[in-house]
Amino acid sequence: MSSVQSKLRASLAAVAASAVLLVSCALPAAAASVPKIATQTIASQTLPEFEISIVPGSHINLVSSASRVPIQIRNGYDTDIRIFIWVRPSNLSIKMPAVFEFTAAANTTSNATIPVEAIANGEVRLKVWLTSFSGVKIGKSTNLEMTVQRDVESSILIGFFVVVGALGVIGTNRMLKRKKAGTV
Repeated sequence: MSSVQSKLRASLAAVAASAVLLVSCALPAAAASVPKIATQTIASQTLPEFEISIVPGSHINLVSSASRVPIQIRNGYDTDIRIFIWVRPSNLSIKMPAVFEFTAAANTTSNATIPVEAIANGEVRLKVWLTSFSGVKIGKSTNLEMTVQRDVESSILIGFFVVVGALGVIGTNRMLKRKKAGTV
């Protein structure tokens, strides 16, 4: 029985060696032609452009502690499209949701307003991109520039009230002087 097993092993080894030799001779020739064909096929195909995209905006100035950032979405399809708008700030000067659901009306450019809260003053770059509900990225990402001036709104209001108060005091003093002089 051991001689049968050894003959079987020897013939199996011979078949395996033949198969390895055959594959090693045939494979390089076949492998060399596959990339050229695949490259030519991929190069000749053009992917369709998405008809929904982010419109690059102008520089955004945030002058309050909380507001909404406008992001324009252009929808060239004949139907309303529900998408996710992803926003990633370059630093921690602002706090905002990472993702925002939005429905873009058909054949229009719509403003999506995303809530934002100012944490500190400074320059912030917002990286914005769109995805479908299944997570497929739609189009290219866009960078939006933003300047954050958190305390400007309150400073302007305080300054306005100081000016109005000063004008009121000056007007009251002037009227009192006229009354004393008897010219009123």
